[in-house]
Amino acid sequence: MQFDAGTWWLAVLLLGGVTGLLCWLLKRSYDRVEKKAEGAVPKAEFDKQLDSCKSQIRAIQETYTTRATHDKDIDECRKKISKISEVYLTKEDFYREQAKTERKLEQQNQKLDRVLEILMQMQRKENA
Repeated sequence: MQFDAGTWWLAVLLLGGVTGLLCWLLKRSYDRVEKKAEGAVPKAEFDKQLDSCKSQIRAIQETYTTRATHDKDIDECRKKISKISEVYLTKEDFYREQAKTERKLEQQNQKLDRVLEILMQMQRKENA
């Protein structure tokens, strides 16, 4: 099989296209690697952050309380809340009792006003 000038031209064109495509793919993959490298942290800084994380984990482990302890504490809180609801007044009850007290005070004030009025009338009669 023999190639003429037109066939060589086509072969060179295809070879150039394949070479261009390979170069483009290589450049694209290089750009991706470069982007990943921009976000990279130096090893010394990474080790420092890792040590910091490990010390934080150790501190958490030292102060860790078990679920059973939390459940026990929550049960105690629930008992205290139920006791509070039994012993203390609600807001509405408080307002109701305050209204009763105010009505009683008003009645007493009216009685005192009447007594003072009578005393003043008696004093006027004595002075006249």
